[in-house]
Amino acid sequence: MTSGEFQNLPIDQVKLDTTNPRIRRFLEIFDEGVIGDHHIGLALNAPSSDSPTALADTTTPSRLRESIIANRGIRQPIIVDRREDGSLVCIEGNTRLWIYRDLHKKGATGDWSKIPALVHNRLEPESIDAIRLQAHLVGPRPWDAYSKARYLHELQNVELMPLERIVALCGGNQRDVTRSIQAYADMEEFYRPLCEADEFDPERFSGFVEYQSPRVQEAILMNGFSGTDFAEWIKDRRINTLQEVRQLPAVLKDKNAKAIFLKDGMKMAIRALDRETDNVELQKASLAQLAAAIASKAYSMPEIQSFREDDGATLRHVEAAIDALQTLQSLIVDAG
Repeated sequence: MTSGEFQNLPIDQVKLDTTNPRIRRFLEIFDEGVIGDHHIGLALNAPSSDSPTALADTTTPSRLRESIIANRGIRQPIIVDRREDGSLVCIEGNTRLWIYRDLHKKGATGDWSKIPALVHNRLEPESIDAIRLQAHLVGPRPWDAYSKARYLHELQNVELMPLERIVALCGGNQRDVTRSIQAYADMEEFYRPLCEADEFDPERFSGFVEYQSPRVQEAILMNGFSGTDFAEWIKDRRINTLQEVRQLPAVLKDKNAKAIFLKDGMKMAIRALDRETDNVELQKASLAQLAAAIASKAYSMPEIQSFREDDGATLRHVEAAIDALQTLQSLIVDAG
């Protein structure tokens, strides 16, 4: 298979691929003869899964659209197959092609009438499958969170790129980008000086993202600790997971739990707190019963109002439950 010929193709000459595996399940309910661009557009904009995390995916069409507008086009050409009858079919990059069409249709600023493409001639089915597999199942190796944050930090503080421009290029939101940049700065300031050259662990970066929470920082400072203390807890693994960072306010507020944390780590401290809230009857409830109870309470206005006076204990258990449910959901998907 050759690398294809680069061309800027008129968008109305390239067909969207109705056999694309990712959207086929959405299109099967329609007769093939009636499927139009609007059907394909709806399918392309659907979440890639039913998981709540799919809605927060950084590669959703809306974020891709924002990035394309900010960059005034795409950097990675779509891949097109010229069929035996001369027709052009997009086999990789359907979402990008659809976005170009939509921008052109709505008269968006800029020239969206042509799209960069690598054009192949009469690809064999095996070659088409290989392209799709590489693009969606294998894909390019994603950057780790620390490396991405370091790059964003350099863009803002070395290249002096405005934050609004960085956010636009990322296709994300300002809060996440800001937290990531500051987390990198804090990790370099507090954590790196504690480490020998071979001890620095970029995987600990996620803890510093959670450290950006005002609630967490306030709890640390109000108890006489500092960012350096937090970095030491991360380094010696007294704090080991994201969930454990979120427990800091409740643990530091409780005298007994705080002492246990400083001596034995967060896991033991959380156990001490949980013993105070253990309920034998709840332990006997099934997952279905617990899920139904949570669903009914989640929409209760008095429960929501109570968060304003909450000392952090309720939020601690809610966050722990969310983490547990996400893990459970992954296990269910894997088992299914």
